[in-house]
Amino acid sequence: MAEADLEEDLESGGGFARFLFFVTPILFTVVLLAVLLTLFNMNFRATMIDFGNKIPIVRNFVPDPEGVVAEEETEEEKTKKQAESNEATLKELKEQVAQKDAELEAANRLATEQDDKVKQLQAQLDAALTETIEKEEAARDEAYQKEVKKLSQLYAQMSPSKAAAILEKLTVDETLQMLSLMNNESKVAILEKMDPQKAADISILLKDTKPAEDMAIAALQSRLKKDAENTAQAAATTTGLDERQLGQTFAGMSADSASKLIIQTHKISPDKALKILNSVDDVTRSKILAAMTKEDEELTAKILNKLVSK
Repeated sequence: MAEADLEEDLESGGGFARFLFFVTPILFTVVLLAVLLTLFNMNFRATMIDFGNKIPIVRNFVPDPEGVVAEEETEEEKTKKQAESNEATLKELKEQVAQKDAELEAANRLATEQDDKVKQLQAQLDAALTETIEKEEAARDEAYQKEVKKLSQLYAQMSPSKAAAILEKLTVDETLQMLSLMNNESKVAILEKMDPQKAADISILLKDTKPAEDMAIAALQSRLKKDAENTAQAAATTTGLDERQLGQTFAGMSADSASKLIIQTHKISPDKALKILNSVDDVTRSKILAAMTKEDEELTAKILNKLVSK
């Protein structure tokens, strides 16, 4: 009976009554759930939005959850900030590299300038040293030429015979150097008193005019050569007795004395002992060997064997 009455009411109320009939329980349920969720401190809206986003068609009409939007914004901001940070870091690194390049270029430029200064100072030092050496050499040459000129004038003031006698003891180049600084009258007077051959050689050389420096060098070289020859000659005259003198010396000695001396010499230098025996005549040698046999027969036999083998 009641159902019949309800159906009659629905039919008489029309479509709106039917809508309310179905919607009212749903609204009640929704309100009840909202109240319950509020009581239990739950984010109902967020839950519903999240639930709605899971429905295929409904999610197009439901806004995105706040957490997702915030998270997306946060990620985007992070990406943007990271990009800005990277760009700032890259810019800073570029500035540092540019600064280092500028410092390196400045250091290289400074090193080049210092190197140029060192080279310039070295060149100045070399030039000053060369100039000093040249001045010292010029001063020495000038002093030397003054002394040579004084000496030449001294020879010119002497009598020609005495000057010629002294100049003949000098080398040709030294004499030429002295005469080249004299006047013609002094030259002629001295050359007349000199050895004809040397005077002729010097006369030929006098006609060829040479710089004073070249003549000084030639004179020095000739003096060194002559000193070397004199030294060699003196050494040759003092090297010792020749074979003839050696033979005469031992021939004038007694056989016993000569034999003892030769035996002692043989102990020091056998060759010199043989040289002494070879330098004396046969008679003297036989006497010395006889005396040596009395002193040392075995040694005498060895020496005699060497004399025979030679």
